[in-house]
Amino acid sequence: MKEHLSNTAFRLMALVFRFRDLFSRRTDVLNEFQIMEGMHVVDYGCGPGSYLPTASRLVGPTGLVTAVDLHPLAIQAVNEKAFRLKLTNVMGVLTRNYETPLDDHTVNLVYAMDMFHMVADPTAMLKDIHRILDPQGVLCIDSGHQSKEEARKKIINSKQFIIQQTTELYFQCQPCP
Repeated sequence: MKEHLSNTAFRLMALVFRFRDLFSRRTDVLNEFQIMEGMHVVDYGCGPGSYLPTASRLVGPTGLVTAVDLHPLAIQAVNEKAFRLKLTNVMGVLTRNYETPLDDHTVNLVYAMDMFHMVADPTAMLKDIHRILDPQGVLCIDSGHQSKEEARKKIINSKQFIIQQTTELYFQCQPCP
């Protein structure tokens, strides 16, 4: 499965998401993740940054939202959105080969929404998330455009996370020791 969209495909996706976000309350799910002021939260596979304004508000001025993606246009879009909306606690970070340039065990919560179906190497991605996540941290990940059972198998087979809770919209996972 191809992970890196062409620039044209990314721009089209961003346009579709802009319209989707006008009529959808998809970002309300972040309220369920128990994001608190002062946390370091990662939006893994952030795309054009649909979830960032809500995440920024939830972590507050003392928190940090790191938006991670492998597409350079995603990081450009995120940084432009953060500047335009004055989200001073948001920064975009480009990842390569599932090697996110964040320190080990420094993140309180990672959410990965609308993207898991596109990941060619889910185990490598989940290892990267496990590495950056605090041992008491939480991963909230949805199945994307694949079955929940397929997503569940990928999480379990990675041997990186234990699924603590399954909701209608996402899996809440704890890092394996």
